[in-house]
Amino acid sequence: MSKEDEEKWFDWMFRTFYEPVWAYAARRVGLAGADDIASCTFQTAWHRRNRIPKDDRAVVAWLYRVAWGHVRNAVRGEGRRQRLLGLLRQLPPGPPAGGAHEEEEVRTAMERAMARLRPKDVEILRLHYWEDLAVEEIGEVLGLTPNAVRVRLCRARLRLAELLRGMRLWSGEEDR
Repeated sequence: MSKEDEEKWFDWMFRTFYEPVWAYAARRVGLAGADDIASCTFQTAWHRRNRIPKDDRAVVAWLYRVAWGHVRNAVRGEGRRQRLLGLLRQLPPGPPAGGAHEEEEVRTAMERAMARLRPKDVEILRLHYWEDLAVEEIGEVLGLTPNAVRVRLCRARLRLAELLRGMRLWSGEEDR
């Protein structure tokens, strides 16, 4: 298939299947995340366009499978983010009378604590929480086995938690 034919075919595929893929994503992650999932799905499709079956029914199944993977990553990433925020909200000193940390305070505390971590710890935490990579993917990036990634990630989390425990999140002071 010539480059021009390939682009025409992809354009047809995009126009034909974008809405069904978007609707699929919206039913799984809500309206707010559907655009991202659909965009990521078609970005993946463009990069893997030589692997996409040319039969209409097979194309849509292939696209749903790719979207399903992006949905899983989004759900997993949101779960990690919520668990991390939950952990941060529980750290001493106790929350103010309102009962919860303000997100800006949590972000500031996190930035201060991350600045005090070793670069290797920062990188593995960022790959996991910010870049939303799975353990196996982090291993590929850093040239480590999945088990080594799990150990390093666990240790980095412990170091981060220890730093955060020593911080006074609301006053901006740190225990010394």
